[in-house]
Amino acid sequence: MTFTETQTRRSVLSLRPGQFVVTPSIDQIATRALRYLNSGFSIHLCGPAGTGKTTLAMHLANCLARPVMLIFGDDDFSSSDLIGSQSGYTHKKLTDNYIHSVLKVEDELKHNWVDSRLTMACREGFTLVYDEFNRSRPEVNNVLLSALEEKILTLPPTSHQPDYLQVNSQFRAIFTSNPEEYCGVHATQDALMDRLVTINMPEPDQLTQTEILAKKTGIGRDDALFIVNLVKTFRLKTEAEKTSGLRSCLMIAKVCASHDIVASSSDADFRDICADVLLSRTNLSIDKSRAILWEILDDDLVEPLSVVEETEPSEGQASTSEPSTGNQSLKAIQSLLRGNLPQRKD
Repeated sequence: MTFTETQTRRSVLSLRPGQFVVTPSIDQIATRALRYLNSGFSIHLCGPAGTGKTTLAMHLANCLARPVMLIFGDDDFSSSDLIGSQSGYTHKKLTDNYIHSVLKVEDELKHNWVDSRLTMACREGFTLVYDEFNRSRPEVNNVLLSALEEKILTLPPTSHQPDYLQVNSQFRAIFTSNPEEYCGVHATQDALMDRLVTINMPEPDQLTQTEILAKKTGIGRDDALFIVNLVKTFRLKTEAEKTSGLRSCLMIAKVCASHDIVASSSDADFRDICADVLLSRTNLSIDKSRAILWEILDDDLVEPLSVVEETEPSEGQASTSEPSTGNQSLKAIQSLLRGNLPQRKD
């Protein structure tokens, strides 16, 4: 195996498709995104932190059934971090003394060129996932312009490789970004945005969040529903709408599942977990945030789950009330959404 082959194998990301949770809303977004990718376009998933942009990007990359290259945006990036650079030297010396009266010596010293992930993805037709690409400076991302539009990647001139690389027809790129008002992000040049199809990622709905908690933490679905609505109510009352509450829900649910703690407003351990996870996620003072959290838990102010009304589908129109996956767990959650569970008793 050559050095280039070894480097490529080390850079390819192995995905675990079984970790992705599919609900009707997520399936709708994924279907739209795959439509563009299969048509040859690159996509851009934009939304607040915690809405599942990176997870969805990995799922889409897995659906394309091609090896995946993953890059994380960084303010310290240079163009060489995307396309590659010269690294080290190769020294070759040949001494020919086959004829005793003649001595021939050849001494060669050359730079070694090492491809970075963008170059490897363009050459081999891999899928590139560029996570939070707007954390890199705009001038660094300029190298992407010709690769996405003209399908040509410009490389630094060297004596051992061509200056231009024809992009493989199977190459696809999936970008994710946080809103520009976030700290540590840069404004994106219009030329790059014009080459991408942007899909705005909303906060996952209650069904999706409940399914994610149940599958990833193993917590019961009634407890998962309670946690989702508790976090939602707290965020509404503290006006902490800048980020998604999904990460907070996952933290609370995972700790509860790992230590057999019941998600109940009367459980002291559960109250402590909620306080530790949620109080630092608002712009209010700790004392004011704690007072709001205790009020929600003590007075049972958790927002009730929205009721999903059943509607009769029109002729020739499929019903949208059932999950597209047909998963029994999703049907159970929809039953909960319709109010078929008895009231919680703390």
